[in-house]
Amino acid sequence: MILRYLNLSKLLGESLSAFLLGPRGAGKSKLAQVYLAERKALGVKILEIDLLSLKQQLRYSQHPELFRSDIEYQLASSDSSLLILIDEVQKLPILLDEVHYFLEHLPKGKIQFLLTGSSARKLKRGGANLLAGRALSLNLHPLSMLDLPLNLERALQYGTLPRYYLEQEQTDLLLEAYVETYLKDEIQAERVVRRLEPFQRFLNVAAQLNGKQINYSACARDSGVSDFAIRDYYNILIDTHLMFEVPSWSRSIRKQLTKASRFYFFDCGVLNAILGEQSLAALPGNRRYGNLFETFIVGEFFRQNDYLKTRRKLYWWHTAAGEEVDLIIDRGLNSPPIAIEIKSADSIEEKDLRSLNSFQSEFPEAELFCLCRAASPSSIGRVRVLPWHSGITEILARMGNNLE
Repeated sequence: MILRYLNLSKLLGESLSAFLLGPRGAGKSKLAQVYLAERKALGVKILEIDLLSLKQQLRYSQHPELFRSDIEYQLASSDSSLLILIDEVQKLPILLDEVHYFLEHLPKGKIQFLLTGSSARKLKRGGANLLAGRALSLNLHPLSMLDLPLNLERALQYGTLPRYYLEQEQTDLLLEAYVETYLKDEIQAERVVRRLEPFQRFLNVAAQLNGKQINYSACARDSGVSDFAIRDYYNILIDTHLMFEVPSWSRSIRKQLTKASRFYFFDCGVLNAILGEQSLAALPGNRRYGNLFETFIVGEFFRQNDYLKTRRKLYWWHTAAGEEVDLIIDRGLNSPPIAIEIKSADSIEEKDLRSLNSFQSEFPEAELFCLCRAASPSSIGRVRVLPWHSGITEILARMGNNLE
C-alpha cells in the first residue's frame, strides 16, 4: 500500500472534521479507511455511511430524519467519541444540515465527520451547507512526486491515478471504462446536463484543446452547442475534478479577467483514454508527447502547490505576437514572478528560450527556468535549464520564499 502525502491523522487529529474531495479513483476511500482504522484502534466508535449504496441513499433521501436518529443511537450506546464517514456526500447534500447541527451542539471531541466526494458541483451550485468553517476542505489528487518517485513514461501513458499507474494488465481498457463511468455516474445519473451526446462531443474537443488557449466560439461549433454551454461545460469538468484552469497572467487584475485561460486535464491517462490514444501517446517524438509532458509538469505544480500550502497562483503568459510562457508563478507584488518554460526535449538551445527572454525584457527581475528531460542542469543566459524532476522540487522551494 502506498503511504499518501496527505496524512489525515496529522491534519485532523482526534477532533477535526473535513471534506475530502477529489476525482474518482484518486484513493479517497482507501485513505479514509486508513484513518478510520487508526481511530478505531484508539477506541473511537466508527459509523460508515456509503451513499454509493442505493439502499442507504434511498433510506436517507426518503426519510432524512433517520440520519439524525441513527447518529443519536450510536452516541447513546457508547461513552466513546464517534467518527462518521459519509462517502460521496454530494449525492445527498441535505445531510449536511444535520452534520452542521451535530458539530454545533455537541462538545468538541464527541463527534467527528469525514465527508468524501468526487464532485463539488452539487455542493456549490445547490446551495449546500458547507458547515461554515466547521470542517476543513482537503483535496486528494492522483499520485504525486510527494507520494512516491514517478516513472515519467508510465505517468504520461497511463496517468497517475493509483490503480491505473500500478496496474500491469489491461490498463488501456480500464481507463476507457473510467471515462464511461464518469459520463454515466457523474454526468448522466446526476443530471448535470440535459443531453449527454453534446457533452460527449465536447469532452473529445476539450481533450484536443488540452493546454491550449480556448476559442469558445470555435469550440461551440465543434461541439454543436452555444458559447454559453461551452463555458458551463468547462465549469462542470472543473467541479468534477476532471480539469483545472490556468488563467492568463498580468500584473493588472483587470487585464487578467479579460485574457483567456488554459485548461488541463487532471491526468494524462484519462486524457489519452478520451482521445483513444493510449498506446503511442507517451513515446518521445510522438506528436502529442510534448503536450502530455507539459500537462504532467503543470499538474505536478498544481498538486504540490495545494499539498504544501504554498498558496501561489499559477498562470500562463502570452503576447499578441504569439510568444507564450507555459507557467508563471506569482509570488506577490514584493517578490519577482517565476517564469517556467516546459520542453520535452532532452537538450535545450537558446532559440528554445525566446519566449522566456521576451518575458524577462518586460519583467527584468523575473526568475527564469526551463524544465526538460536533460540529464543535468545548465544555464543559458539568465535561464536555468533543469531536469524536470529536480527542477520541480527546486522551484517549489522557491515558491514558498515570499518577501511580503
